[in-house]
Amino acid sequence: MNISTGRHYFPLYRKISTMDRNYEKICGARTIQSDKKGFFNKFYIETKQTCGEKWLQNCFGQSKSNQARILSMFNDPEICDTVLRILENVQPVYKQKDALFSAQNRMDAEKYYILSANTNKQENLAQALVFANLAVTRAPAKGVNKQIDGGFSLAMAFRTRAAILLAMDEGKVALSDLKLAASFGLDTHKNVDYYIQLAKAYELIDEMPRAEISLKIAEKFAGGKKHTIEVCREEWASKKSEKKQPKLKLIDKGPLLTNGENPDLKGASQLVKLVESKEKGRFIAAQNEVRTGDVILNEKPIAACLLPSFYGGFCCHCLEKLVTPVPCSNCSGLAFCSAQCMVEACKSYHRFECQFMDLFIGSGMSILCYIALRIFTQAPNVESALKTSDLLYKNLCTHEDSRQADDYLQRSLMAGFLMRCLQRAQYFGPRKTEGFIPTAIEIKVCTGLLGLLQVLQYNAHEIYQTVKSVDHIFDGSKIMYIGAGLYNTGAYFNHECWPTVARYFVGKNLILTATKPHHPNEVIAENYGPIFTKMNLKDRQRSLRGRYLFDCNCMACQENWPTLQKLDKQVRFWCPSNNCSNILHFPRDVLKDVRCARCRKNVSLKESVSRLIKIEELYRKAAKAMQEQKVFQAIDLFKESIDDFFQIALLPHKDTLIAQLSLIKCVAAIN
Repeated sequence: MNISTGRHYFPLYRKISTMDRNYEKICGARTIQSDKKGFFNKFYIETKQTCGEKWLQNCFGQSKSNQARILSMFNDPEICDTVLRILENVQPVYKQKDALFSAQNRMDAEKYYILSANTNKQENLAQALVFANLAVTRAPAKGVNKQIDGGFSLAMAFRTRAAILLAMDEGKVALSDLKLAASFGLDTHKNVDYYIQLAKAYELIDEMPRAEISLKIAEKFAGGKKHTIEVCREEWASKKSEKKQPKLKLIDKGPLLTNGENPDLKGASQLVKLVESKEKGRFIAAQNEVRTGDVILNEKPIAACLLPSFYGGFCCHCLEKLVTPVPCSNCSGLAFCSAQCMVEACKSYHRFECQFMDLFIGSGMSILCYIALRIFTQAPNVESALKTSDLLYKNLCTHEDSRQADDYLQRSLMAGFLMRCLQRAQYFGPRKTEGFIPTAIEIKVCTGLLGLLQVLQYNAHEIYQTVKSVDHIFDGSKIMYIGAGLYNTGAYFNHECWPTVARYFVGKNLILTATKPHHPNEVIAENYGPIFTKMNLKDRQRSLRGRYLFDCNCMACQENWPTLQKLDKQVRFWCPSNNCSNILHFPRDVLKDVRCARCRKNVSLKESVSRLIKIEELYRKAAKAMQEQKVFQAIDLFKESIDDFFQIALLPHKDTLIAQLSLIKCVAAIN
């Protein structure tokens, strides 16, 4: 894995003032356990009570390395008995297959499929697809339960769903289901119906040579019963003049980087560079002129995970929305969008995680713990995973000197729990003894997990998708947080309370697009959550200190910009004199010159005001284009007008802020 060298810092603009330690502790705890009802919280509390505060502070708290903390947890008599006793009981817990449940849902699917031929076609087909998806997800693998469906429940579920999808004109996924049905044991020898369905699927995706071959095979086996085949050919003839396209889109990995990829920053545009200062650490800045709308990052994650609450709605591998789920052959707790995603996941990380999915959920562990585990389970071998975890720990911010002893204890216990799950999943191979006592390599993995649990607290990104309403692209749309990921180059972007980039996701890929022009060497800023348009200065600073341990000194904080609701429509102009960077307020009388205190010239703001009027008219035209769902037109208008605004004026300006927010919605909508 290619991980940049050097250290990523979150911005420490000035020495941290009075810290709300309780809030910091709450924020830190939530990055380990998001659900307090989970059993891990009881494990942590019991262990802490056993060891006592004195040992925690004077012994464990004095440990100087992660390895020392892990060794202390497993070897120190004050704590090890409790830890080993609880971890010894870790067992696989997952949602298993149910052939009877699958068969019942398949019959319900077939009932609604038959009803669709008579009344309420679309409504009945939609309901049939719901039942068919359940049948597919819960069906056991071939031969597991021969008492039901002769052991072919999964093949029959795929065949039923394929018929429903063909009725919905979804040829691509129907074809996939037909192939899966055959691979899981459906008898295709002399199966006329199968080859007719195969022909229909090929016809829908406009692969007519293959459709004809499939139909000829069906014709060969049909004997005297060729009526269905003749009907099929008649339908094709009638469709030639009006061809339908598949409704389901292929997965897109997002927009191309403007000016190509930077060879030194994976996933970043050549428009940007990595710079370093004592005050801000290492961060991203403009290398060349950046214009509004330029794509400056399109990065795959080092690791990314879906929130368990969305296992039924999104692919656990690529995070695309599920339409026709393809299940794991062993568990029923999650699904994939395609056979390809399923195979990739099951050959990699899911073979170790599969039987523990419900145990993870029951523990209440946070999404960051899933990512820490995933970095190990997705690696080709243990050595590669350890190398990755070590590099991440060395190169990314952990704030290790600011952590309290109980924070380290909680993370150490979680690392121990995750390592024990890996042990039970035979990640390290078959054990030679029945005991739990970790081996040397298992101690290394546990140490690596502890480091990752520190790294992820300050470097992970929430992954979200925009859910659009049926009637309009923008009206009624909402942001839905579905998972989290760790991005190597993405972690270099510093925070400002009004970001200069739009952040959105295409599947797992993190996309950053400029929402204002940048001059060379100007900071390109992300936002870590608190944003000035919605949260006042005091609350933003408290949130950033508690969650990320820094005081923000961005322009919005320095000037204490009011929230969007309280912001008036006043504007501040740049002095129009050459080489003068002074700020001038809107003149009382546009026709009169004003005196610039810096360059000491009498200057006219008449042209600046005139340009602003034209810019605001462009904003209105762009907003109208959005309402009419002319997204590309709206984007072009916003890009032009925002670029023009920053040539003559600076934020905060209410109309420009709204224009930037609108641009973010537009660029997310087209990807």
